[in-house]
Amino acid sequence: MKKRIICTFVLFLFILSISHPKETLAAECGKTAFNIILKEKTDLKEKKDHTSVTVKTLAKGNKLAVVERKNSWYQVCYKNRPVYVKAHSAKEVFTTDEKRFMNKALKEKGAKQVLTVIGEKNTSTSAAIRAYEIKYGEWRRVLIKMSGVVGKKGFTNQKTEGDGKTPIGMYAFGTAFGKTKKLDSITWPYKETTKNDFWVDDPSSKDYNKWVHYKGNPNKKWKSYEVMNHPLYRYGAVISYNMDPVIKGKGSAIFLHVWRGRGTSTAGCAATTEKNVVRILSWLDPAQNPQIVLSSKTSLKNL
Repeated sequence: MKKRIICTFVLFLFILSISHPKETLAAECGKTAFNIILKEKTDLKEKKDHTSVTVKTLAKGNKLAVVERKNSWYQVCYKNRPVYVKAHSAKEVFTTDEKRFMNKALKEKGAKQVLTVIGEKNTSTSAAIRAYEIKYGEWRRVLIKMSGVVGKKGFTNQKTEGDGKTPIGMYAFGTAFGKTKKLDSITWPYKETTKNDFWVDDPSSKDYNKWVHYKGNPNKKWKSYEVMNHPLYRYGAVISYNMDPVIKGKGSAIFLHVWRGRGTSTAGCAATTEKNVVRILSWLDPAQNPQIVLSSKTSLKNL
């Protein structure tokens, strides 16, 4: 009986010894977000420092799972251990849809920054917001994955005024705006709003889909308008939809702005947290001609 107890205890210790280290290593490695492929023979470093210990040297073509990118370094998972790779030594793996809109942005728009607001389907009111830019000669993910909301009726390829839908497509950014003075972190063109700033969404007006500064009574001038110093517009940016040319009734006042909260929706704009809006505005680089993609996953192939 005594021998049986001892054997059982030894077996228990053996099981712990082979299982516990794996759990610890996995926890240390962290949740991975995407994959990279090495473009050249590359050293995996113990720290984010080229002089640190080389854990392993891998050949060109090896695929690694990335936890995150911190400036010029990727934190990757190698044999359940976190190690670091110089960003210029690797390229990120993208889906077919991601490659499509990145190629379109670069070849047709000359854009080197893209923000995407993607819902699951055309009727979705929630969306995932991601940012991409060309860095070290390759398209790379930047910022963080953000939660957002769109029109209360989802997405559409045939937008009309007041339909509550977000227009599918790739668009340039217009001016950024806000109720406060321009933050030092923002280099994108910015306008501070006042009580006399309006965006006209009255299709019968010559001012349709335009920002107008007006000191008179707006109710006597237009049938419908947006007040630009609204709390949800504490920070935002114009999305250049139906701008050149402006088509009456095709939809107006499409912005990126602050949301009311998770689970809400908009009248057709894209929205996220105030912190995220500021993060995005601070990232936009005038020299990179940034574009925004508004779409459901099912409609991406038609961009």
